[in-house]
Amino acid sequence: MSAKNSISPDASERRTNMIEGAAVSASLLCLVHCLALPLLLLLLPGIIGLFAQSAAFHYVALALVAPSALAAFSLGYRRHRALPPVLLGIAGVGCLTVALLPGAGEGVELWFTVAGTLFLLTGHTLNWRLRTHAA
Repeated sequence: MSAKNSISPDASERRTNMIEGAAVSASLLCLVHCLALPLLLLLLPGIIGLFAQSAAFHYVALALVAPSALAAFSLGYRRHRALPPVLLGIAGVGCLTVALLPGAGEGVELWFTVAGTLFLLTGHTLNWRLRTHAA
């Protein structure tokens, strides 16, 4: 066995599952943040509420979501060669990016964030299923 192929299929699968799980978790956190923010702001006054409402939070979230999604969809595509999960992921990250563009109103930001998160969750779910069936 060559050094390049020295990672066992089980270890590779566990690593891919961890990356996919992290990507799904990040997408779910975005959705929870977006939909629960009004309630959280009532329950968590002070600096935590201000950060969650700030633009900085959204940029930090996108900086975490985009690379994990890229990694998960890339690993999945290498395994199953199906394009739909990748396209859903690109659409999701694209929507999240559009939501952060200057001039996007609060309502526009909300809808693009929710749509982007749903695209990502759908893409990750499909990616996970296709990877499992490709084994």
